[in-house]
Amino acid sequence: MTEQVTPGYRATVLTLAAIAAMGSMAIHMLVPALPLIAADFAIGEAKAQQVVSVYLAGLAGGQLLAGPLIDRIGRRPVMLAGLALFILGGVVAGIAPDPQSLLLARLVQAAGGACGVVTARVMVGDVFGPERAAGVQATLMTIVLISPAVAPVIGGTVADLAGWRAVFVMLALAGGAALLAAWKRLPETGTRENRPGGRGLAASYAKLARNRQFVLTVATLGAASSGLYMFLGAAPFLLVHRFGLTSGEAGLALLWVAGASIFGTRLVVPVERHFSALIVGTASSAMGATAALVLALGGIEGVVPLIAPVMLLGLGAGLAGPVAFNAVAFSEAGLAATATSLAGALQMLASGSAMTLLGLVAPIDPLRLALALVTTTWTALLCALARLR
Repeated sequence: MTEQVTPGYRATVLTLAAIAAMGSMAIHMLVPALPLIAADFAIGEAKAQQVVSVYLAGLAGGQLLAGPLIDRIGRRPVMLAGLALFILGGVVAGIAPDPQSLLLARLVQAAGGACGVVTARVMVGDVFGPERAAGVQATLMTIVLISPAVAPVIGGTVADLAGWRAVFVMLALAGGAALLAAWKRLPETGTRENRPGGRGLAASYAKLARNRQFVLTVATLGAASSGLYMFLGAAPFLLVHRFGLTSGEAGLALLWVAGASIFGTRLVVPVERHFSALIVGTASSAMGATAALVLALGGIEGVVPLIAPVMLLGLGAGLAGPVAFNAVAFSEAGLAATATSLAGALQMLASGSAMTLLGLVAPIDPLRLALALVTTTWTALLCALARLR
C-alpha cells in the first residue's frame, strides 16, 4: 500500500490533514457564533457553550470507539463512514428546531470527526513508516492548525451575514469535499502486521494505565487543552457582550491565538534540539495565564488585555501538542493506535468537562476566566515536569 500512495506525497498529506482538521474546524468555526445561537434559542451563555462542550464529549467517546474499529475492520471504511456521519450531523444541526436537537446533531457530527482524526493519525504511520512518520506528523499538525486559525474568521463572518445555521452548511460542504478526496486518494493502508494481536481492549487500557509516561503525558495534554478550550468557550461572550465586537470581529481577535499556535508548531524542532518542547510549551501557557490574572486583578480590561496573554497559551499549545502525541504513540510498544485514540479521548473529555464547569460560574468575567486558566496551565506544567523524574 505504501508504494501506491507515496508518489502522491503532497496530495496524501493534504488529504489526511483536511480530514484531521474536520474535528477541530467544527469547533472553531462555530465559536464566534455562540452568542447568536444563545439569542436565537433564548438560552443563557452556559447552555450555548454546551454546543462546544457536548461536541468535545462526542469527540472523546468517538475516539474510544474509533480506535478498535480502525484496527479490526480497516482504516478506509472507518474514515469514509466517519466523514458521512460528519456531513449528516452538519445538515441536521443546520435545521435543528431547538437546542436539544442541535446538541444531538453535534454528537453525530463529533462521532464522525473523531473517526477522521484517529484514522488520519494512524494512516500516517502506515503509509510513511516509522522513520518518516514523525516529520510527516509535524507537517500534518501545522496544516491542521491552519484550520482553527482561519475558521473563527470565516465562521464569524458567515454568521454575521447569513446566521449561525449557515456555518453548519459550510461544515457539511467541507465534509463532502473531504469525503470525495478520501474516496479518490486514500486506499486501505491496514495490514495483518499492523493489527493488534490477542490482547483485549481492556488489557491494553490496563497496560497503558500502568505506564507512568503515558499517564503523565495525557495529564499534561488534558490540562493544557482544558485551559485553551475554556478560553475559546468564554471569549466570544466577553468580546461580543462585554467589549462590543461583532461575531466577525470576535473571530478576527481569536485568529491571533490560533496564529500563535501555528507559530508554536514551527518551533518544535529547534526547541527539541536543546530542551523539552513539552516543558517550554506548558511553561509558556502558565506564564500567559499568570499574566492574564495579573491584568484582571489590576482591573485592566479590553480586547488586547484579553487576547494578548492567551497568545502565550496558543504558542504553548503549538509547542506541546505535537510532542505530547508523539510521546503517547511511542509510550507502549505495539499499542500506538490504542494509546493515541485513548489520549485523544481523554484530552477531549477533560476539555469538555472544564468548559462545563466554567459555564457554571456564568456570567463569566476576565477575572474568573484567568483563575481557571491559571489552575489548568500550572497543572499541565507540573505534570510535564513530573515526567522528567
